[in-house]
Amino acid sequence: MVYYLNEMEQKFLTFTLRQKARINPIPEELRGWNWHSPPLKPYYELKLPMYLICSSYCSTARDCYLIVVKKLRGEENFWIKLGKVVHETVANAIREARKLNFNATPKKNGNEHIDKVVELLWDYTISACKSAYLKAKAEQPYASDDDVILTSMPFLVEHRMDGSMLGCSGIISVDCYDYLRNIVFDLKLGEYYERSKLYTTGYALVLESIYEIPVDIGCVVNVNFYENRLSITKTIHYIDANLRSWWIEERDRKAEIIYREIDPGKAGDCNPSCMFKAVCL
Repeated sequence: MVYYLNEMEQKFLTFTLRQKARINPIPEELRGWNWHSPPLKPYYELKLPMYLICSSYCSTARDCYLIVVKKLRGEENFWIKLGKVVHETVANAIREARKLNFNATPKKNGNEHIDKVVELLWDYTISACKSAYLKAKAEQPYASDDDVILTSMPFLVEHRMDGSMLGCSGIISVDCYDYLRNIVFDLKLGEYYERSKLYTTGYALVLESIYEIPVDIGCVVNVNFYENRLSITKTIHYIDANLRSWWIEERDRKAEIIYREIDPGKAGDCNPSCMFKAVCL
């Protein structure tokens, strides 16, 4: 399943990232529970969605200006719609698996290509959860079903959080939080970009601000489909001081654009999947 680590990933986590976190600990001022002090304390009284803080659809951040200041709604293209379906499919499959409803089927979307993607991702997720459940049940013969479910599928999916203490929206939905291994996941459709780590960093900071527990490890999961085949890659990383500082800089930069109502202008390298291409032309 997209949120289970394979043997090599588990070894990298244990022998590389965990040790890195111990050797190079996070400064206290960059922990989410210090939201009331600089540099985490928001400079502007604004609440930005996490996707606006972390996204790079527009290199000048004009999308932030258009969405918040101009109150414009972009046009969703096929890839944005498919990305939403991918997130919904994984979350719903895990929810059904946690009910031990392994024979559940996904709902149809009416688009042949999207329905094929949903079928592949649904079957993969359900099968992985069922396998983990049966393995844990065999290894814990005296455990209740509830206990087996909690240990074999330790995932909070689409977990709702209040990010307002860090200048984020009041309702933030993290794709997945593994509460046993203390890993925050972000699910992406398409290829991996280094900037994707900002999402896991932002979610980790919000988790720390609410629950006051350290969250040091993030994982970006990239899902792709090639010729009716599913491809999944994971990038596990240490949410270090550099990433946290980068996230704070992006939050403050985009908050200033919105607060001062500064139009940063059209980008010279427009993203082909940008929802505001028609506006900027």
